[in-house]
Amino acid sequence: MTINDLQAFVMVYDLRHISNAAVELHLSQSELSKRMRALENELNIKLLDTHNKRRLQITPAGETFYHHAHKMITDYETMMHDLAPNRPTTFAKLIIGAILISGQYNIAKKIATFDTQHPDTEIKIIEDEGDQIVKRLLSGELQAAIIRDTQTTQLQPTEFQKQPLLADELKIILPRDHPLAAQPVIRIQDLARQKIATLPPGSGVYEPIIALFAQQGMTPQFFFESTHIETLLGILNQNNVTFLFKQSVLPFMTEHVVMRSLAIPFISQLNFVYPQRTGNQLLTDLIDYLTVTAQENQQV
Repeated sequence: MTINDLQAFVMVYDLRHISNAAVELHLSQSELSKRMRALENELNIKLLDTHNKRRLQITPAGETFYHHAHKMITDYETMMHDLAPNRPTTFAKLIIGAILISGQYNIAKKIATFDTQHPDTEIKIIEDEGDQIVKRLLSGELQAAIIRDTQTTQLQPTEFQKQPLLADELKIILPRDHPLAAQPVIRIQDLARQKIATLPPGSGVYEPIIALFAQQGMTPQFFFESTHIETLLGILNQNNVTFLFKQSVLPFMTEHVVMRSLAIPFISQLNFVYPQRTGNQLLTDLIDYLTVTAQENQQV
């Protein structure tokens, strides 16, 4: 088995659906099914129960394997991060793509400060939608990217280093007079009849909504998509809600809407991503700087 096989199993585990996982991993359904069978044959044990055609079940062995697979992927990425400083820094210009959160998370300001401390390298940051950032990273147009962990599924761990910077919680945003607003926490089952306004696919928000509903054997009723948070908030009424990450929505909150947690909180990591074999001292220094300043801001 390979690290990529482990990542594929983790995706199947999270989504509980071969077809949906195949889409996220940019594989055909038959190829992903073949990988899962190969894992089971190598381990000589059943990991997945596919008798229920509507909802895939994880066997007790699959639960155990998931935790080990997750740890092995993390250990692999830690190893590659620790090796990176041994490579010489060759960038004369470092172009970093970032999803549209530089203001809310203060990312651009931090990188600008780091840039002044490294006059030998020109550092540039470009904001774009998550799916476009990933495409530009894959094409080599970008040397690194700042995206959510939910947007990294097609970036194989043997090819790309994914280093967590900070964590944020996915929240449900709804009007203050919404019937569910009186609840301190909201279950996915409570949203079965709710229409959902959302950021588009590739945003890092759309994907976990799909996964959270799939885990309950449900399909979200999306009725509106927009790339603008203020537009999503403006369209809300007593029959619909939206999902957004806490730190990204805080600047747009008004007295007319409230924020509620899921009954089982969903936490996402903002990741700094770069090709494994180009990792060097400059990149690890930048990651360490962004991580430390993020922790200091959270403490404040």
